[in-house]
Amino acid sequence: LGVIATRLITMEEAYGLIDWRLLILIAGMSSFGLAMQKTGAAAYLAGLMVDWFSPLGTAAMMLAFMVLTMLLTQPMSNAAAALVVLPVAVHTAQQLGLDPRTFAILVTLSASLSFITPFEPSCLIVYGPGKYRFRDFVISGIPLTVLVILILLVLVPVIWPLR
Repeated sequence: LGVIATRLITMEEAYGLIDWRLLILIAGMSSFGLAMQKTGAAAYLAGLMVDWFSPLGTAAMMLAFMVLTMLLTQPMSNAAAALVVLPVAVHTAQQLGLDPRTFAILVTLSASLSFITPFEPSCLIVYGPGKYRFRDFVISGIPLTVLVILILLVLVPVIWPLR
């Protein structure tokens, strides 16, 4: 708004800068997340997550959501991945009697861990000009992803307590 108000760009130029495909994708995924809640799919999937991972502890449950979100964000946009996993994570936290906010923050941050493939727009910018190969992203992305997962696994519950 400030750039338009100072007339550095026109309203038409601002509209031209909007990535409409991403906006439509986010709107569609938001509807998908809402549909998961309304149909009970989120609660069902949350029940499966509780059955599978709660015997291993809360850290294992958090790690499972982080890995799921991180895997989904490799081929799709991070916003779409977060919107798909978020309703399930919130229901899971509620079923376990934990603060859903912690799981929501964890999923949201995990959706930014798209270091393993060059499909993220910022990676695509350097992919061609840098003459990188897909393998280069995998080799450097996996250790970076593991490091960030460990950091998030420790810091998120400290900053946003589970109870």
